[in-house]
Amino acid sequence: MRLTEKTLQKSSVTCRSSSTGHDQRGMALLVTIMTLSLLTAITIQYHKVSWHNFVVSDNYKRGVQLKSISESGVNIALAALIDDLAENEADSFSDSWALLEQENFDLLFPSGELLLKINDLSGRLQTNMLVEEKNAETSAELRDILQNLLVSGIFPIEDETEALEIVDAIVDWIDEDDLESDHGAENSYYQSLDQPYSARNGPLTSIEELLLIRGITPEIFFGSDENKGLKDFLTVYGEDGKININTAETELIKSMNPLITDELAEQFDEFRKDEDNKDSFNDPSWYTAIGWPGDIELNDKIITTTSQYFQISATGKFDTLSWTMVADAGRAEDGTINLLRKKVE
Repeated sequence: MRLTEKTLQKSSVTCRSSSTGHDQRGMALLVTIMTLSLLTAITIQYHKVSWHNFVVSDNYKRGVQLKSISESGVNIALAALIDDLAENEADSFSDSWALLEQENFDLLFPSGELLLKINDLSGRLQTNMLVEEKNAETSAELRDILQNLLVSGIFPIEDETEALEIVDAIVDWIDEDDLESDHGAENSYYQSLDQPYSARNGPLTSIEELLLIRGITPEIFFGSDENKGLKDFLTVYGEDGKININTAETELIKSMNPLITDELAEQFDEFRKDEDNKDSFNDPSWYTAIGWPGDIELNDKIITTTSQYFQISATGKFDTLSWTMVADAGRAEDGTINLLRKKVE
């Protein structure tokens, strides 16, 4: 069979037409795939943004709830401190305010959890009383107690000289003059630092201010997993120099008299935590009933069994989220409560 020129031209046109059709369909498929890919990417990004906005919104909502729970916790604690005055005269670990840590508040806060604790700041050494011209005897006694505490072994302090340097530096920070104590530090030292600042030359206004004083490192101030920090033994509140022995840390009790051994301090702590002894805690001399050796005494001029200053820690929790509010409160003899300081941690 012979192919004519006309037949060959027709066949060529048909092939070109078929090839063009395949190219167009391939291009259309490619455009469709690219469009779907773009839409898929846009959809995924949209869901990411939407989920992020949802999480942020939910966290904000939870944050507001947790803040409300913690603020409610502070008010519950303040009410407990007011009610406590009607229960008894003394303040001890047996009081209702001291037992709030064991309470369950689930019925009050079904959408979260409240953790509530009150620490007795009157069971700590009054730092600003380390310098007091009107009561020099008490100030000297408190300085000795602080010196004993610093060398007790619970702080990373090498020797008595280092401890004395810290005590004198605190005194120089608080006193009004620029005269250095034997082992202290005044403005000449602080002004020589890379980032200079001045000594307050006045009473401490917050316990964290101790971190500005020469020799007090974060390790000494905050403590560690094994040991308490200096912040757990000192307070900026109080003007009589007295320490509530019903609630003071045992290390501080031991520092009041070097003759108090670990064993005697443990007896002391067990006695004051025994509910059967709570009626004894009004009298500051109750510790004499423990059976200590007769030559071991605590200076009655610096001990008490009542408290005026407390620190409230209220934490609202939900899942992994939390909000903690810390409030310092002062309680007057007439039962009124004043918030002295409040912060979020």
